[in-house]
Amino acid sequence: MPRMRPSSMTSFAAAIEPAASPRLAAVVLLVHLLAAVAPWLARVQPPLALLLTLAASAGFVLSLRRLPGRHCRLSAVDLSIDGRCHARLAHSPQWLRAELGPGSRAYPSLAVVDIRAGGRRYGWVLPRETLSPAAFRRLKARIRLSC
Repeated sequence: MPRMRPSSMTSFAAAIEPAASPRLAAVVLLVHLLAAVAPWLARVQPPLALLLTLAASAGFVLSLRRLPGRHCRLSAVDLSIDGRCHARLAHSPQWLRAELGPGSRAYPSLAVVDIRAGGRRYGWVLPRETLSPAAFRRLKARIRLSC
């Protein structure tokens, strides 16, 4: 089968520096609190209930690291028109060469961004209100066409 040329349609440029989303953080907190309390309400044996509560607490920390804000390591992402990607980490002025990972997904009002930079994985869960409408559309188009 002949090899296809990469599509020029993957070259949507976007500079992404999302604003914090306190509403999404509150929803994540509520869901994890319910998950932590559920084993105790269901009268699960105390050792297992404690283990499930600890797992819900650890899940909250991991989920919080994916939400934009000061608790997230990823600060900004620059998707250039020539297909390159660079990421800036929090409290660092330097831009790292990066790429969109295969875990990136685009939904109507949400974008899940998986970034691989400096040998590590970072990411964001971005609701529509964290970016300008134009930046959100470009990000979704880039994700749909490149992942």
